[in-house]
Amino acid sequence: MVFDLQGKMAHFRRPDTTGTHATYPFITRTVLQGLIASILGMERLTGNNWVGIQLLSPVHTSSQEMSMLGKGWLGEARSTFNRPTSVELVISPHYRVYYTGTHLDRLGEMLREGKSHYHTYLGSAYCLVFPRFTGCYDVPELNPGAGMELVCKTVVPSHVIEGLIPVDGAQYGRVGGMHYEYLGERRFSGTVNVIYETVGQPVVFRVRNNEDEKLRDKPVKFFSRREKEVVVLW
Repeated sequence: MVFDLQGKMAHFRRPDTTGTHATYPFITRTVLQGLIASILGMERLTGNNWVGIQLLSPVHTSSQEMSMLGKGWLGEARSTFNRPTSVELVISPHYRVYYTGTHLDRLGEMLREGKSHYHTYLGSAYCLVFPRFTGCYDVPELNPGAGMELVCKTVVPSHVIEGLIPVDGAQYGRVGGMHYEYLGERRFSGTVNVIYETVGQPVVFRVRNNEDEKLRDKPVKFFSRREKEVVVLW
C-alpha cells in the first residue's frame, strides 16, 4: 500500500541535540510508525510492520528561533520560564510511504476514507499533516543475490549496501544513529544508518549478502517495481 505525506514544515528532532533542536532531514522509521499508530488509534504500533520512505521533494532545512517553555532547577513547576531556542525545520517536506504488514487492510480503509483516530503530524505537534491514500498494489517481492545492482526509489539502510554506484548528478547523503524501534514510555531499541539522495533521485547500489549478520538483526524486504528497480521496506 502507498500513501503520501506533504506538509509546510516538519521537525524530526535528533536526540543528541539539547540547546539547539536539530532535525533529521526526513521522516524517521519510528516517527512514521507512530503516525500509522495515530491513524489506527493505537498507543504504539503492534504486529509485523514494514515501511519504506521515498523523498518526493529535495531536502531543505531552515533554522528558526522560537520561544519555548523551559523549567527551572529539578523541573520545579513554579520556576518555569520562556527561553529562546533555535529549532531546525524541514521546509515543504513531501514523502511517499510504502507499507505492508499486520494492519494493511484497516490502514488502507482509514486512508481511503480520510480518517484518523488521532492528529497526525510530521515529528512535532505544530507540523500537522493529512495523509493522502495513493493506492494498493500487488507487486512481487525480490530476493536479490549478493552484489546485484539495484536502483532504489526509497531511502536505504546502509547495512543493506555493499557499495554505492556513482551516477551523474547524484548527491548521496548519510544519516547516522536513527532510532530503530520504539518500545514505549520514551524508550528505544537499536539504531540504524540510512543512505538517501538529497533531491529525491534513486539510490543505485550493489546489495550485500542477505546472510550478513546485520541483515539478520535488522531485516529488510525488497519489492520490485520494474526490472532492477525496487523499494526497500524495513
